Amino acid sequence: MSDNVKDTTEAVKGIVEAVPIYEDLLQPAVQELGKGIHTISKTVHIALSPVSALIWGYDQIKSYVQTSLEHKLKDVPKENIIPPDPTVAGPALEALRYVGHKEELREMFSNLLASAMNSKVASTAHPSFVEIIKQMSPDEARIIKHLGHNNYLPLINLHRTVPEGEGEATIYRNFSLVGEQANCTFIELVPSYLDNLQRLGVINIPEGRHLTPDSKYSTLENHPKLISMCSNIEKQNATPILQKRYFFLTTFGIQFFNACI
Repeated sequence: MSDNVKDTTEAVKGIVEAVPIYEDLLQPAVQELGKGIHTISKTVHIALSPVSALIWGYDQIKSYVQTSLEHKLKDVPKENIIPPDPTVAGPALEALRYVGHKEELREMFSNLLASAMNSKVASTAHPSFVEIIKQMSPDEARIIKHLGHNNYLPLINLHRTVPEGEGEATIYRNFSLVGEQANCTFIELVPSYLDNLQRLGVINIPEGRHLTPDSKYSTLENHPKLISMCSNIEKQNATPILQKRYFFLTTFGIQFFNACI
């Protein structure tokens, strides 16, 4: 390891040491629950017990961060390696306590730290990225990674006519193939994942716009799930209406991708 990398990892180590690690964070609450004589108290006590094992302590954070950063910075010229901005590194290291057991999220925090330690790209490591990662699931991290290499993806909102009156009723929002393409674990949650990522400002789903040519939607339109939903609508003497839309990484989202993925 070069002296510069060593000095920088020591600086990160100092930040880790400065972040308060409370090994017994949940212990008082768990002990109190364990004193209960009712079955529900004992059940809750048992359910909470594994959580304490998932909260990373100082040794786990130190070991992971140092090993990971040494690997990520090995090809960066030593003169470009700098101590990370504490407004990024401090919150990132603290957050690792709670998400360290989730590979996709801890990798994003490590990438963010590596970006913050490279003078060529340190300015892209925005402090708000820590809070964004904290509000993401591993599946959402997979979606962002996929979007970074496949921007502008089609989606469809399914509506139906209302026979007894005027207007339309929404049946299904944000139907897309990104869950399968990104190897998400919970495919059924992808529509809400997209809502959350848009809320975080990482992606945008523009109103009233769609991709061209229309053939970009053919795979979605012929998907068994969408065909089944349309069939059910027709059985109710209503007409299915497909609203074609799309989603993409925002400028902020591209910066997030470059710094964290």
